Amino acid sequence: MGASLSAAVVFFVAGILFWGGFNTVMEATNSMKFCSTACHEMTWVYEEYKDRPHYQNPTGVGATCSDCHVPDDWGPKMIRKIEASREVWHWMLGTINTKEKFEDKRLHLAENVWRSMLRTDSRECRNCHDWSAMDLEEQAPRAAREHARAFEQGQTCIECHQGIAHELPEDWDESEVWLARFEHDEPETDLAERGEPEMPLEAEELGEAVVAEGDIASTLDWDDIPALDMTLFLPGQASIEWIQDGSEHGGGRAFSFGDRCVWCHAGEEAQIGEMAVNAEKIETFDLGDKRGHIPMTAQASFDDDYLFMRFQWEAGEHAPLPFVDGGRMDPDNPMKLTVSFADDRVDMADRGGCWASCHHDSTYMPDAPEDEALAESELAERLELMNGVTKYLSESRSEIEIRGRRGAARGGWDKLKEEAEIAELLSGGVYLDIARYNSGNELTESGYILEQRHLSESEAVVITAMEEDGVWTAYLTRALRTGVEGDKPLSTDGKYSFNVALHDDYAASRFHHVSWQYGLAFDAEIPGDFDDDMVEINATRISR
Repeated sequence: MGASLSAAVVFFVAGILFWGGFNTVMEATNSMKFCSTACHEMTWVYEEYKDRPHYQNPTGVGATCSDCHVPDDWGPKMIRKIEASREVWHWMLGTINTKEKFEDKRLHLAENVWRSMLRTDSRECRNCHDWSAMDLEEQAPRAAREHARAFEQGQTCIECHQGIAHELPEDWDESEVWLARFEHDEPETDLAERGEPEMPLEAEELGEAVVAEGDIASTLDWDDIPALDMTLFLPGQASIEWIQDGSEHGGGRAFSFGDRCVWCHAGEEAQIGEMAVNAEKIETFDLGDKRGHIPMTAQASFDDDYLFMRFQWEAGEHAPLPFVDGGRMDPDNPMKLTVSFADDRVDMADRGGCWASCHHDSTYMPDAPEDEALAESELAERLELMNGVTKYLSESRSEIEIRGRRGAARGGWDKLKEEAEIAELLSGGVYLDIARYNSGNELTESGYILEQRHLSESEAVVITAMEEDGVWTAYLTRALRTGVEGDKPLSTDGKYSFNVALHDDYAASRFHHVSWQYGLAFDAEIPGDFDDDMVEINATRISR
């Protein structure tokens, strides 16, 4: 352009120096030190961040502030730096120069970030994470399943990973940013694909009443019958409402899509039980030295008339419950064993099994009604409320409060449907079949859960149990079709939800160990008759 060679060299060197200086400043403002020390307001969130997996983890690969808050690409990065000038202005004004001011604005600040990440498809997350680089087969089952679904549905990272780097603001789930997400409601056209139950209108055929031949199961040879290894655990105060509340239970959305609890949580039973015992989560009562989990094996066989099952588990040392005089809630029964069956006519039984009947307002639960409210309730004529609210199904109530918004009690114990509606549900098979063995008097009770728990002595279901050398062995002999209302007729062509609950060490009420919901079939071809991730107990046909 007419300039001398020396002038061109000067301009070239000056450009390099300018760019180097500019880039140095940009990188300096991207550093962890700059964010955590130069800006006093960031010291509080920096301390939170140090307790998070992005700061320190087994792999040693961490993330700095800029990794999450500044784009990698030059253009978006410059735009973000220009936007940050507003933050300098507020720093000068002292808008959040105290922790109290910061906490007052925490939700507003978080919403700014959430909206930005939703708008950019979590662009900053993808500074390090990328769908195409994920090996789902190497991930934990829960993560693999959720990541696959998120990819298929076009979800973005921040929709599931709020609070992964900083503490969540109080009532964050009430934010307009997330309300639609937690009130997620799928189109009715998807119900068939998800396999959710439809309300049956026809009455369930029970057949003629049957009297069991006695304890047949204990006389069988169980050596060649496959065994399912399962681990029972303390569920604490994790109600069916808590399970569905995505703001408290991360799997709430997955559950709404039809995912079974066991798909995500198999292998975590000991950890969950430990949290309950330590009142670290899902529990507020002091459980002392109570066992958090109990390994158990279950076997199943059948013939044309009966289902037979055998259960085995180790007896434990007595651990008195600190909140009970004498430490024993049920001193007459060292052990009670309950088995439960349901089909897809009960909503949520195909995912949570008997958990569908565990509500936030039942006895010893956080929203259990006061004795005065129970005594004054008009429902006292229809429900047995002497010992509090028993288990019940959501189908028996006209309304269930899931999230307890604005201080409302969760559950719906006092929203009971009319008697005619309850009778229609019962005749239509909408109930949980339960059978319970009481070790104190060696009595078997059978019944069902619908508007409340119903139990009475059974002639068609027989459970026996004995402890020998520190090991309990229990046998179940159950007529496939008992002919009794409340006993689920079992078809050898069908698939059922099956659960076990163990009141160990003189426990009562909800202080029991439970299993996940398992799929029970009868000598089925898998895969074929049913998908291989839907059946865990495939009963073996035998001849007697």
